[in-house]
Amino acid sequence: MANTFEIIGKLSISKESEKFKPYEVTSYPSGWAKSRLLFNVQSAENRHMLTSEGMYKEDGTGFVYSFTKGEVDPTTHERKKGEKIQIPWKDRNKPEVIENIAEFKKLVVDLEKYGRRYELENALEKQEKGILTEEELSKLGVADIKAALEESKKKRKVFLAEYDYTEFLQKLISSGKVDNKLFKVSGDIVWSEYNGKIYKKLVPSRIYLVDDNEPQTSTGLIEIYYNKDSLDTASFETTKKHYVNGFIRNYDNQRKENIACPVQLVIDGSKEGEKVEKFVKIMENQFTVEDDSWKEFGVKVKILDGAQKAEITEDMLTDFQKEMLELEVITMDDIRKELGGDVYGEKVQEMIIVNVSRGFTKGRKDTVYIDSDFEIKSIVNTPEETSNANDEEIGDVLDDLDDLDIM
Repeated sequence: MANTFEIIGKLSISKESEKFKPYEVTSYPSGWAKSRLLFNVQSAENRHMLTSEGMYKEDGTGFVYSFTKGEVDPTTHERKKGEKIQIPWKDRNKPEVIENIAEFKKLVVDLEKYGRRYELENALEKQEKGILTEEELSKLGVADIKAALEESKKKRKVFLAEYDYTEFLQKLISSGKVDNKLFKVSGDIVWSEYNGKIYKKLVPSRIYLVDDNEPQTSTGLIEIYYNKDSLDTASFETTKKHYVNGFIRNYDNQRKENIACPVQLVIDGSKEGEKVEKFVKIMENQFTVEDDSWKEFGVKVKILDGAQKAEITEDMLTDFQKEMLELEVITMDDIRKELGGDVYGEKVQEMIIVNVSRGFTKGRKDTVYIDSDFEIKSIVNTPEETSNANDEEIGDVLDDLDDLDIM
């Protein structure tokens, strides 16, 4: 199972400075180049930085490595699996090529209003059957449903190469056309090791425009490996949190194999309630290991990255405020209003366990791993070699945003 994220929030690109370049293209002596974009997704109190990057040959040669979609044999009606494919660089954006690629290999930005395309498809089907009412047509606000549907489909941008995706996102977010728009962004959480340091990136592959009223959330699915030394309960009395120090297994393009990268998850018991206490106890049991074995557990997490809202409690009040509260001259609501509403604590970067993930409803699983499987062998490469050059080969961005209407 890949380690994934889903964030609902607003997109932005930070200002460039001498030390920080949110967007840059780097050329290498070998003829390879890399385009990289760092952009933000502001989701409620959390501000996540995402990374989109792709390699390409500056002379326009090379291939995009992908995977075809499965198909059904017309004779036997058996489902045939897709297969690996090398797409010549010049053909990567041809509609007929994209159509033949499996969905999980596509990089998507959908700028249609939430639910709009479904409404048009449903209305067109009714119209073709002769059962679409005048009232339904009027609500759609279009004279030609088929033409409106075609325009809607154009707002779904699909790419096969990370370079094209990166260039499009940079142009889109910088254009100002999506300012204050809400998007659902999903992709992979990728850990890597370089020169003894561990790095974590949120790499997007799906970006969808959603309704402005959609709740802003930041969640992830993590598959963690752990042993008897992983569960840290030492600070629970003061923090009301347990910490799980385990590992994820991530494919490393430098080594061409899976490597183990350390990760910390949190079991949060800071909120009061019987259900919270029971959940903490269940998680304690799942992460307690008595022997020398390694366990595997898939969990859903809440991803925190920012100053979190804090409940105003009496211990935060001055003596005067406490006295006035006792006299019932003022209320806690009065104090909240005077403080400007919400109170925020220090910045927090945590992944808090909130549920189990699919495939683990029966609990943790045994593994055959031993301690040495979680040791990373040192490797030092040049910047070119660490850029995953063999995985992606890219070219120039396709679409212009000048005539794109997403308002």
